[in-house]
Amino acid sequence: MISTPIEEGYFKIKGDGQPVLLGSYSPSSGNTYYPIRKLCPVTSEPVETVELPIEGELYSWTFVRMASIGSQSKKEGGGHGVGQVDLPCGTRIQTAISGELGDWEIGMKMKLALLPVKQDGDTQLCSYCFEPIK
Repeated sequence: MISTPIEEGYFKIKGDGQPVLLGSYSPSSGNTYYPIRKLCPVTSEPVETVELPIEGELYSWTFVRMASIGSQSKKEGGGHGVGQVDLPCGTRIQTAISGELGDWEIGMKMKLALLPVKQDGDTQLCSYCFEPIK
């Protein structure tokens, strides 16, 4: 099974299967942004496309009581986690988080992971999420 991003430009999947988010670094301001920008929003100067760190810290989270994108589940009491993860480069990512209600704590270490959305033949179309580091 081949995993591929459901949409190009937000992340890529390396040869070892590890996803990595693609962001922008602004040499003029020293800031890093996600998703990719054309210009630095602070200085309006050009930016460089960079790979962002794959680990971070959970800043905040909530539990959404509805099926996640791509899910066909109609299970009563279902839902999914959504959180904000702070990366060491100073970027905060709004993201799906894996696990169940009660699995997350503010400040816990998180790691980028693939989130399968749809199978298309031998290809698994994926988004991304962050999961707790155990």
